[in-house]
Amino acid sequence: APVVSEVPETLVDTVEAIPTDSVETFLAYIRRDVNLLAESQFLVRQQSLLKMKRIFVEHRDALGSDIIDAAADDLMKPLLKRLADKSEKNRELAAEILAAMLEDVSDITVYLVHVFPVLVSRLGCEDLDGVAHLPEVMRPAPEQRPVEIRTPVEVSEEVRMKLSLLVRVVLARLPHYQLLSFIDEAVGLLRAQCMDPYAEVKVLACQTMESFCYNHTQLLLHFCEPMGRGLMSCLVHQHAKLRIAGLRAMTAVLLTGQWKHSHEVVQHMVAWQDPNSVPIKAFYETVTRVNYFSSLDFDRHPAVRRFWYETLVHWLIALPDKVDHEPHIFPHLLTGLADENDEISLELFWLIEKLGENYELDPEHEKEIRDQKQYGWDQGWTYSGRAHIPFPLGGVWNGCGTSVRRMGRAGPDFVGQLGDASKYQAGDEIDGELDDDAPTVPRREYEWPELAGLKIPRVVPRPRLGARCWVGTHVRRYILALFNDVVDFRDCTALNAGKLLAISLAYHEERGTEWIQQITSCLVKFYAGRARASGNREVFEVFDSVGQLCGAFM
Repeated sequence: APVVSEVPETLVDTVEAIPTDSVETFLAYIRRDVNLLAESQFLVRQQSLLKMKRIFVEHRDALGSDIIDAAADDLMKPLLKRLADKSEKNRELAAEILAAMLEDVSDITVYLVHVFPVLVSRLGCEDLDGVAHLPEVMRPAPEQRPVEIRTPVEVSEEVRMKLSLLVRVVLARLPHYQLLSFIDEAVGLLRAQCMDPYAEVKVLACQTMESFCYNHTQLLLHFCEPMGRGLMSCLVHQHAKLRIAGLRAMTAVLLTGQWKHSHEVVQHMVAWQDPNSVPIKAFYETVTRVNYFSSLDFDRHPAVRRFWYETLVHWLIALPDKVDHEPHIFPHLLTGLADENDEISLELFWLIEKLGENYELDPEHEKEIRDQKQYGWDQGWTYSGRAHIPFPLGGVWNGCGTSVRRMGRAGPDFVGQLGDASKYQAGDEIDGELDDDAPTVPRREYEWPELAGLKIPRVVPRPRLGARCWVGTHVRRYILALFNDVVDFRDCTALNAGKLLAISLAYHEERGTEWIQQITSCLVKFYAGRARASGNREVFEVFDSVGQLCGAFM
């Protein structure tokens, strides 16, 4: 038989406000409710928890640090036990009270040894990959597809949300020197929450992981790849807000594994596989791989695509090991220039111009850029800077609708032959800025700081020298494989490949002559093959633009 069959009245019920004159008096008032947390009747436990919530959550500002510290010593273990209570409401109340107490307690380190094991147990993150029992040499390769926890230990979504808030408080207050003792548990908690089936838990987990990685970058080198894999389900989730939060968290994760494990995460995202390493599983069943970069390129939400391309540019600016990621990132940047949203493709053009400016300022390329600028020599098709070829934004000839001539390289003006800039027509670029009143990148709370306020003029000039040189270093990495997709019998593949080919030629200009034979062969196959018979007008416009660009540059 239960010790208490009905809800008793305690000292807390007899007063409106508990005296806080001394620690002993305060503890005496709540002692009875602390003992009632162990009762078998869930209503008795629930009433005591509601009283604790009123004291430590709703009126927390009235309590001194000495009172909170003393109360935490008495309440910590009883509250942690209530996280496994049979009543969902009781578990939710216990998690909320614990989060408030651990946020206000003066020294959280003395409670970590009790808090972490309970959280790991309630979130089921002891062995998320299911390979801890296997020897190192027998463990299979990690799953490349997005993974979610099918049946969480905590079945209530509301309780898991409260537990996520509790984890955020614990990790935010976790000292740097204490992380070494609990680093496996901390990373496991974050991964489990990122793989949670509830979207709100995943959003909060992404925000927590982002701040956690920025605060402890140096200690998380060997956890970069596991944390990156844990975020994959966030990048393909149906909620746009969650996909954006996943990208921000992924950026923080890449910083933790720079020059070592971050490249493995990028390869994981582009579905790269070593051709000399084939898993045994592939010999017996179909193995599907997901290209997360491509799925974000064609995301159904314009805000996600815009932020995705801005994130790629941010990686190429901010990551110290960006040279390792450029070959994988570069083709997707050019793909964005053919986005169905004109504002996104226009913004990306100017983002690539910013990358071209950084390329010009790089000491490694200083001599190449300086020589071309000082000699002032340009190709014959420019007619000394008088000719202008519209940029194929969107993969179509003059796709942006408005384009202007960027003045060619003229060398230093020693004798004043260039004259005053006023002799040029409005819109011609003289000193690098087309329009001081041009619109800027829209402001958002999740934007990257270095891209805030970037001007996006509506007129599109010839790409700057640094952008052309930077693109030229990467085009030959994929151009031969691109020719295979150009003549594909599927209109969607041929269309996307044709747009990428047109944009690549616009940057590569006359240097595309080395592939003129392959380009001509592709155009012949297109106009005489199955793609011609389909009659897709959009595909025709793209390949007409390819032919025009070849004629103009070569």
